[in-house]
Amino acid sequence: MHAQGVVHRDLKPQNVMLCNDGTIRIMDFGIAKTGGRRMTFAGFTPAVGTPDYMAPEQVRGKRGDERTDIYSLGAMLYELVVGVTPFECESDNPLVIMNARVDGDPVAPRKRNPKVSPQIEEIILHAMERDPKKRYQTAALMKAELDNPSAVELTGRCDRLHTPSAWRHKWKKTLWIALGISIPIIIFGLVIWLIIHRGPAH
Repeated sequence: MHAQGVVHRDLKPQNVMLCNDGTIRIMDFGIAKTGGRRMTFAGFTPAVGTPDYMAPEQVRGKRGDERTDIYSLGAMLYELVVGVTPFECESDNPLVIMNARVDGDPVAPRKRNPKVSPQIEEIILHAMERDPKKRYQTAALMKAELDNPSAVELTGRCDRLHTPSAWRHKWKKTLWIALGISIPIIIFGLVIWLIIHRGPAH
C-alpha cells in the first residue's frame, strides 16, 4: 500500500479482513490519501481516525504519513498480544484516550502479559513511539523484524515509558464540565438582559 503512495490513516481491526483463502485485505479507505491528496473528503475533521488506534500526530490535527499507519499497526499488535487496546485503562472517554497518547505511553506489553517476548515488546513499542522520527520509518523495516524477532536489538524502550499525566485528564474534564454549566447560564443572562433593555413592545 505504501509502495503505491497510499497512506490509510485509519488502520484498525475492523478494517483488516482475513479472507477464506488465508489472505488479508485492507478495507475502508475513506480517509486515506494518495499523492499528497485525500482520496475522499466525506466527513473530514482535523483529527481523523479511530481513538484507540490513532497516532499522536493525528490527535494534534496533522494528516500524517506512512509512519502514522505504522503507529496504528503497533497499537493493533499491542491489542493482539495483550488483550486490551493500549490506552483502554485510561478512560472510556475518547477525548481522554486521545490525550493520553499525546501525553504519555501505554503500559509495557510484558507487564500485562508476561508471556510476550522482550523482542515482540520492543517491536510494538518501536512502532508506537510518540515521535514519528523514532518509529520504524517504513513498513518494510518493521516487517523485517517481525519476520525475524530473534534478531531484534533490545534497547530498553520498556524502561523509558512515560505514564500519561492524570492531572491533565482531570483538569480537562473539569474544564468541560465548567463550560457545560457556564455557557447556558451566560446565554440565559443575555436573554434576560435583552428582555429588560428592550422594554415593552409598542
